Amino acid sequence: MRLFLLISFCCIFQQQVLSQSNSIIRSTTGVSGGSIQVLEGDKTFLIQQSVGQPSAIGTYKNSQYILRQGFIQPNVLAKIIDKNVPLDLKLSIYPNPFDKQISLVFNEEIRSKINITVFDVSGRLIVTKAYQPYQHLDVKLENLPSGSYLLKVVANQKQFITKILKK
Repeated sequence: MRLFLLISFCCIFQQQVLSQSNSIIRSTTGVSGGSIQVLEGDKTFLIQQSVGQPSAIGTYKNSQYILRQGFIQPNVLAKIIDKNVPLDLKLSIYPNPFDKQISLVFNEEIRSKINITVFDVSGRLIVTKAYQPYQHLDVKLENLPSGSYLLKVVANQKQFITKILKK
């Protein structure tokens, strides 16, 4: 239960941070790590540092060089979130963890089709389904292997993203 609460808090906190800023800067926690964004000419460098591993790993993407040192995880939500769609769709999901299906209960009237997308924890697309507008929707996911996934729901030109667990 503690792990579930911690994961929920982290997801909510990260969603709040992402919704408040156009640029994404991840920081490490603790007194011996940190992040800084450096502008050098027309390029932006994100430097992140943590304790634990002396080697550096670099990635070049979209004229931005990211230098990672230590055990810093990539920001998977940045690949999943559509920055042009508000992250304020209101719904409840149960049960979580689930066995064969999850139920979605929307807290607002759904007037448009519902798009469901499931990603693995590395951001790879696993399932995509579209449904007619309903207030209560059962999504069958019995073919998924046990594990952690990210669920993205888009309806009414809004989006909702949460972590789900398959037993």
